[in-house]
Amino acid sequence: MQRTLEVRNNHIMAEMLPRPRNLILAQLPDAEYEALARSLVPVELPLETRLSEPNEPIEFVYFLNSGLISTDALTEKGESVEVGVIGREGFSGLPALLDQPQMSHSVLMQGVGQGLRIRSSLVRDEFLKGGTFQRLVHSFAYLQLVQTSQSVLCNRMHEVDARLARWLLTSADRMESDSLNLTQEFLAQMLGVQRSTVTVAAGDLQRAGIIGYSRGKINILDRPALIRKACECYGIVTSAYERIIKKDLSESLVYV
Repeated sequence: MQRTLEVRNNHIMAEMLPRPRNLILAQLPDAEYEALARSLVPVELPLETRLSEPNEPIEFVYFLNSGLISTDALTEKGESVEVGVIGREGFSGLPALLDQPQMSHSVLMQGVGQGLRIRSSLVRDEFLKGGTFQRLVHSFAYLQLVQTSQSVLCNRMHEVDARLARWLLTSADRMESDSLNLTQEFLAQMLGVQRSTVTVAAGDLQRAGIIGYSRGKINILDRPALIRKACECYGIVTSAYERIIKKDLSESLVYV
């Protein structure tokens, strides 16, 4: 009888707790969510917050409710190129769940946001139990693979102006905002080009009335025109996200 009351009380408490905006946490059944929720710590994530460093242990996983995570591949000289971005559809520290305790890349906040921090060991334990959480993590891992592999092709095959348009659109999609705080230095770093090259490409978009740029803040003014400027990589990755996220939402109990 006591056990029955405890289960009933836990169920009532789960219904009363507001679910995070993070799409993975929002879709979990009560029992799976409760197992993680007791260890989740709300955190503010300012611009350029380092979530993990190359070849260092992944101590925490961060589930985003808002903001933008950038994953950057680095050279020995410290040069970098962006290979993926993450919004509230996912989290940082995926390798830790796959029994890989270290990242090969730099992971930082490129858009100020808010999230939930939890020790990676606790997330891995829950992941290994299977269930809805494991399925959603698999979907997220697939989307990261699609994005990273398409970025490799894009960086090799497409012109800077098309890559810039794709990156701006992708960042806006993940942040759910057409207002982005991005410096030309960072854009050059993400695209793997000189700052002067980004200045020319961004200037062309601004003169065409597609974006507005001032003091490190970019506003997308004409999204359809920016989509036309972007290479096909944007459409390929966006289609994968829409298909997988729609599928996951239809298969899960949604709290958003």
